[in-house]
Order: sequence, then structure tokens, then C-alpha cells
Amino acid sequence: MNDKENKRISKPELRRLSALLDSHEIEIVQTINQVKFITANQLQRLYFTKTDNRVTNLRRCNRKLRRLKNFGLIADLPRQVGGRKSGSNSTIWAVSSAGYQLLRLDDMTLNATRKRLYEPNILFLEHTLAITETYTRLHEMNQKSKIHDLQVSFEPQCWRSYMKKDGVATFLKPDLFARFAVDDETEDFVYYELDQATQAPSRVVRKCKQFLAYYKSGIEMRVNGVLPWVVWITPSKKRREQLTRYIHEAIPNAERIFRIITMEELETLTFDTNKEED
Repeated sequence: MNDKENKRISKPELRRLSALLDSHEIEIVQTINQVKFITANQLQRLYFTKTDNRVTNLRRCNRKLRRLKNFGLIADLPRQVGGRKSGSNSTIWAVSSAGYQLLRLDDMTLNATRKRLYEPNILFLEHTLAITETYTRLHEMNQKSKIHDLQVSFEPQCWRSYMKKDGVATFLKPDLFARFAVDDETEDFVYYELDQATQAPSRVVRKCKQFLAYYKSGIEMRVNGVLPWVVWITPSKKRREQLTRYIHEAIPNAERIFRIITMEELETLTFDTNKEED
């Protein structure tokens, strides 16, 4: 990232820029800030869906992104998903320092200071984009009325604090939290963990046990009156089968809380507890 993308600008200039933006553009900048990194493809699926022609929608999306970039509010990363030959839909976007400052004008809950915009390492970037993809697909499900009233919390808002057995305060750090209605009578609460197959299955099991320790603290039940599902999303069926085996061997009745799926299975995932007793 260059110095221009990390440049601080005056409040009067920020106010001038804010007056030039419509509510849709502000919402786009807010979303990019929330997810940290997002591709043009994901942004198009979130905000540019008016026509059935995806090429037209993507073209409109890219025009909007160029406008926000020209204002200095967002920046594109030097690398692209799938390489340069993948086209503009694979461009990765982040909020610039000026964009963050603009958001703070109307949201003082944002930190007064923020680290300089930087190009992340590939593992962190892939993991973050997987979280963004999960959110994008949940949003699409909500738009198609497969779920309703979607509410999502990103890191660090979705993190939870609790006391371990030794009395030491600690954090549970899921990647994403979602609350949504399936029908008029059913509402689901879900923590999502994005597995990139970069860590040993034993570490995944340890994270699962941390969820159990947090649930035993009683905090979640007091807040929501229900224990959320924990869904691990894996990059392949082979990895899904591996994690399923390790988790079920280590945790009795793991199916009562944990689900292990691939990203392609997210839309068809159901939480039918009756199946557990078959």
C-alpha cells in the first residue's frame, strides 16, 4: 500500500467527501471496513443484483468502486484472487485510512486510531476472504428468502469473554456469528469457523472444546436463551471428513452442537435435531 492510501485528511475535506456520497456508497464503505477484505465479485453479489445479467451488474459494481477509489476512500490490493488473468471481479478491496476517518465522522464507536493499511500475508487474506464469502452467501440466502431477518456480527464484535476453570479471563474468538429465522417459528443462532486446512485437526478439536467450556460458563444461555450451533466450513470434502472423524472421536455427542461442511453445502445446511436420534 502506498502513502496516499494511508494519508490522513482534514475533517472539512472528509465532510465535503461525505456530502458527495449517497447512502448506498456509504453502506459499501461500511461493509468493506467490517469484513476487512472483499473481492469485487463478492461486492457485486451483495449490492449490485438489479438485473439478471451478471456482467452488467459487475460493470456497475466496478464503476462504483473506481469512484470510491478516486475519492481515496478504498484501495485495491496488488494481488488478485486467481491471479491477474481472473479479471476485475477478482480484485481485492480494503478501506483506506481516509475511508476509515470518514466512517468515524458518524460512528465514534470506531477506534480513534487504526493501523496503517497494509497488504496482508496470503494465509490471513485467504482466511478473511473465506469469512467474507460466508457472509456473502448468507446474504444471498436472505435475499432469496431461504432465511429471514439475517443479523451478522464480525470479529471482534462476535468474540466472547468468559472465565476458565482456573479463574482466568479468556476470549472465545469465532470467525463470524449469525442469527436468522428459518420460518415463523424457528430461529437459528450460529457461530462459524472457517477452516483453511492449514492447521492440524488436533487444534480444531481444541477450539471445539473451548466452545464447550464457554457454553458451560452459562453466559450464552443467559444472553440468548439458547446455545448456538458451531459450523466449521472446510475447503474440501476430504478435509470435512477428516475433521468430522477427529471431532466425533474426541467429543461425545458432538453432533448436538457441531456441524462440519464445505462452503458449497452452506445453502442446504439444516439444523434438524431429530436426525441426531435416528
